[in-house]
Amino acid sequence: MYQPNPQSEFRVKFDFRVDFKNGGYVEGHDFLLDLEGSTVSDDDLKAMIVESMNLARAGDVKIYKKEIVRRGEHQDSFE
Repeated sequence: MYQPNPQSEFRVKFDFRVDFKNGGYVEGHDFLLDLEGSTVSDDDLKAMIVESMNLARAGDVKIYKKEIVRRGEHQDSFE
């Protein structure tokens, strides 16, 4: 289960699209999620997206771009 961690050293920055089973979709660009380590598989990232956004009727999840960044080394207005 995905848990945000504001103390994590690494984050994943990515573009994605989630199609819903009942129609429609949601997409994001330059979305950021905290990581517990310095890597994340595409399958794990897909699960993290669905869990972090509580997307109960999520269907297909596509990742278009993925980059691991260190906290503070990217554009983030909350840093």
